[in-house]
Amino acid sequence: MFNKVLIVNRGDAASRVLQTLKKMNIASVVVYSEADQDLPYIKEATEAYPIGPSPAQKSYLNQDILLDVLKKSGADAIHPGFGFLSENANFAKKVEDAGAKFIGPHQNG
Repeated sequence: MFNKVLIVNRGDAASRVLQTLKKMNIASVVVYSEADQDLPYIKEATEAYPIGPSPAQKSYLNQDILLDVLKKSGADAIHPGFGFLSENANFAKKVEDAGAKFIGPHQNG
């Protein structure tokens, strides 16, 4: 089981994961770009961290920033939601190398 999960997505995808974590009594961390700073999912989370400008390449896809939030927040898992980094084996490995679990597909081998 996890104590705190970082959700690396936005909007409805993040909101659905947040609802499940709340039912499971697991703390939640969300990230948001400048364009998303007023979206409702941010207020649903236990913690929220800004991750930069609107272009996904500079925020939601910036692995260094996301791993920094993982460390700062003390989350023990990352849920990538849909799209973005959800099927990125390289990112999954980086998460696990940082000592956290990646909640999503894993590459075998």
